[in-house]
This record gives sequence, C-alpha cells and structure tokens, in this order.
Amino acid sequence: MTALLARKTTMVVLLLVLAVGIGGGYALAASKTKTITVCADKKTGVLHLKTRGKCKRSQTRVTWNQQGPQGIQGPPGSQGAPAASAWAHVLASGAVFAGQGISIAHQSGGTYKLTITAPGCAQGFNAPVVTVDDANPPNGQGPGAFPVAWVGAVNGSNQFVVFTGVASNGLFTATDHEFYVVDECS
Repeated sequence: MTALLARKTTMVVLLLVLAVGIGGGYALAASKTKTITVCADKKTGVLHLKTRGKCKRSQTRVTWNQQGPQGIQGPPGSQGAPAASAWAHVLASGAVFAGQGISIAHQSGGTYKLTITAPGCAQGFNAPVVTVDDANPPNGQGPGAFPVAWVGAVNGSNQFVVFTGVASNGLFTATDHEFYVVDECS
C-alpha cells in the first residue's frame, strides 16, 4: 500500500514540475516575441487575449508591437525660473540656521535688519519674500492668534527690515519668530 502511495505522489510531483516548466517556457517565449496578439469578435469588437492556437471564424486576429519606434526629438522647453540667489532660514534670535547670500542682524523684538550680500544681487532688483511658520496658535497664544512677517525697504536695493509678530483679534504684537527669506535677485 505504501509503494502505491509513493508512486502516486511521485507522479503528481512530476506532473506539477512539468506543468510549471512548460508554463514558464511559454511565458519566456511570449516575452521574447515583443508583440501582443488578440482575437477581435467581428460583430461586437470585444478583444480576447490570444495565448495559443487560432482565432475562431467569428473573430479577426490583431497583432501589434509592445513598443513602437523612437519618435522625433521635440522642441526645447522654455527657460525655467531662476534659482534663488539668496535664501536663509533665520532663527528667532536672528542667527542664520542655513542659507547663502543673506546677512541678518536682530535689532529689537520682532525687528531684523536684512542685507542681501549675494554677488549676483548687487546690480539686480531685489524683492525678498519672507514667510513665517503659521502654527495656530503660536507660542502659547490664545485661539485665533497667528504669526505674521513682512519685509520693508530701508535704502538702496539690498537692505531691508523684516518685521515678525503675532496678530490676534485685529491687533499686532511684535515678537521674535523663526522665519524664511528668499530673493531671486532679478
């Protein structure tokens, strides 16, 4: 009885190995053809993926390549936006955490002197953009309070004053805040 069971088990395993081998071979051969073949019903147009054999009489065989020929080179794209010439991540103390082309001096609560020092900005028009983290409410302030920051020109084209603070119930209170500044120097 055990010999019969062993023979049946061996036959099942052998059949499984053959089936997997044949299926794998077909998949390998199909991937090398680089075409897709389907049978399209003549009346309905429904497509049936063709894996082997011929299409039925009520169907038409359709074959196409998996990848078409290389197209012609397109026209060059438009000029991208200029990279920021000067930028900084400024801590509430006025220290520059990271950046380039910007010098900061903390003057008083919520007031910082900003100088654009990037060489590429010396002759250009400077319009720095200042942002502040908009956590709501900031630093233990009550609900509805939010931090604000803006920049004002001092003299010349490379010196500015940055103001930071908290707006709450229509009132502004100058306070030191971490902020970010970017200037494209156009």
